[in-house]
Amino acid sequence: MRIRIYMCSGLLLHSLVVTAQPAAETPGFPGAWGESFALIDQVSGKLQKPAVPAAKMPAVVILHGSGGIDGRGAFYAEALNKAGFVTLEIFMFAPGARSREGHESTLTHAYGALNYLASRSDINPLAIGAMGFSWGGNMALKLASKKIMTAFASSTGQTRFAALASFYPLCWQHSQAATNTSHASHGAYTEFTGAPVMLFAGGKDDYGTPDECQRFVDAVAPVAKELIKYQFYPDATHGWDAPPGRSRTIHDPSANQGKGGTVRMFPDSTIAADSRAKVTAFFEAHLKAGTQP
Repeated sequence: MRIRIYMCSGLLLHSLVVTAQPAAETPGFPGAWGESFALIDQVSGKLQKPAVPAAKMPAVVILHGSGGIDGRGAFYAEALNKAGFVTLEIFMFAPGARSREGHESTLTHAYGALNYLASRSDINPLAIGAMGFSWGGNMALKLASKKIMTAFASSTGQTRFAALASFYPLCWQHSQAATNTSHASHGAYTEFTGAPVMLFAGGKDDYGTPDECQRFVDAVAPVAKELIKYQFYPDATHGWDAPPGRSRTIHDPSANQGKGGTVRMFPDSTIAADSRAKVTAFFEAHLKAGTQP
């Protein structure tokens, strides 16, 4: 008899543990259409909710790097879920299969995710943010552009990202777009959407010089500059928040300001913990205060 009671108690405890954490959803939804931008028919992702869901929750879209989904998104999603956010990490391509068309080819995925989240009854459509790493970090900066947002307006309507966080993007590319009048993307950063942006960069990022992201901030229009909060880690390499044990060196033609070369990717748990805490606080400040419809 004691054994039965013990087993039932164990099953009950197990049940309580399982139900305390809502199961992740794997939604599918169409990509968004943007004038002169790539379109994808179907996007998939992993959606996670806080342990105690609320009626109208803020949400953050997570955009992976050029190596595909690799654990970085889950690292930040854990903290964001605990802070009361819904997270949606979207799948854009598998490892080794990044688009040759560049970062703008996957904006259809990001705006599709925005539309999907805004359509859900448990999400506050005025409190949807996005964050990304490397490839996704480049996308996050592009999502701050009013010119690009306008191109997708026929698909997204009045819905927009309310806050954006960009982790170690290739800032030299964005600086060129902001300063070179003959650049294909010139004009993208003349005007921002109005959403606050938090930009994270490392001083040992081999894709550019240590001051590349500061140069980008300095290059944008003064009104846009006021929207950017810049977090610089002097000793951080590209991908400082990768899972422990993933230290590596790769060769990338985009390294060294497009001249090509090796890129160090050395995880640093101390810096990663700090950047996770800071981006969570950033989204709490901009997606939770005064945004309820």
